[in-house]
Amino acid sequence: MRLIFIRHGDPDYEHDTITEKGKREADLLTKRTSKWKNITQIYVSPMGRAADTAKGTLQALNKQGITKDWLQEFKHNIDEPYNPELTTTWDLYPEYYTDHRKFFDKDEWTSTKLMKHADIKNYYKKVCDGIDEILASYGYIRNKKGFYNVVSPNPDNPNFDPEIKKPQLISVKDLKEDCTLVFFCHLGVMFAIIAHLIGCSPMQLWQGMYVAPTSVTILNSEERIFGQSFFRVERLGDTQHLTCGGEKISSSGYYADVLQECE
Repeated sequence: MRLIFIRHGDPDYEHDTITEKGKREADLLTKRTSKWKNITQIYVSPMGRAADTAKGTLQALNKQGITKDWLQEFKHNIDEPYNPELTTTWDLYPEYYTDHRKFFDKDEWTSTKLMKHADIKNYYKKVCDGIDEILASYGYIRNKKGFYNVVSPNPDNPNFDPEIKKPQLISVKDLKEDCTLVFFCHLGVMFAIIAHLIGCSPMQLWQGMYVAPTSVTILNSEERIFGQSFFRVERLGDTQHLTCGGEKISSSGYYADVLQECE
């Protein structure tokens, strides 16, 4: 199981679409995605900037995107004590963020006063339930320990051995690509999903990582024991299509300068 997350193009937030730069980014992205093979399904946020970014890829791959409401941006009003202008979960200043150790706990971060006030726990649950529902439809069922049981492993796999009970250095899943899902969405919700999949607090990703517009993030399921799966980040925020296409990387959503590698 491979999951590919694509952030929308350079945003025009006022009109919920993408800028002229975002359109150039989306065109370069489409040149890249049009070469992808065996894409199982594409899911799209209901927000305009994600839908506009996905349009070219859907047409190039002759796919019909499925819109999921919970894929919209994870932007819920909070009351940040140091600066009232910062209103989202990834806008906290380090003095406040690092002073609350629960923010670093995958099970406790939503129980902080700041998050409880904004009902973030329920919003986060909707996202987690949403991705788990999709994975379950493909036979990946989340268990109480936080990883996934593969309910229908492929017995045609040449490495298949149901008696394997110890960790292996190779995957026991089929060598061919069995399922690839693509998600056109947003930075905030993407990090919320990834945190759920790999078992960490999304606060650490929101505060400590950045992915640029139209960047490609890939997770793959490692299945080293028959019937067990855990997702691992293969690439984070890949922008090779922009660099190779001579398009500067957008810093939208970032509070520093992005390293530019194109002329």
